[in-house]
Amino acid sequence: MCRSITVDVNIYDVTLTVSGDYEPGEDMVMYDGNMEGYPGSSPEFDLETVEIEGINIIDLLNDRVIELIKEQVIENQEN
Repeated sequence: MCRSITVDVNIYDVTLTVSGDYEPGEDMVMYDGNMEGYPGSSPEFDLETVEIEGINIIDLLNDRVIELIKEQVIENQEN
């Protein structure tokens, strides 16, 4: 079930407030009643905004920083 979240993350010693849609992963099913399985899915985070002191800076970030943010949000949500 997808849910909208807003959390603070620390990237390169800078605290950012990020918002987006988080979808938790699904567990793998080896076999069901029809002897079929399901490989499961990884958690996902669709980043919508990245703010510093209320200013959205998402358009200023490179792909590597965006991936770091997504990874940290997913890690924090799983713990």
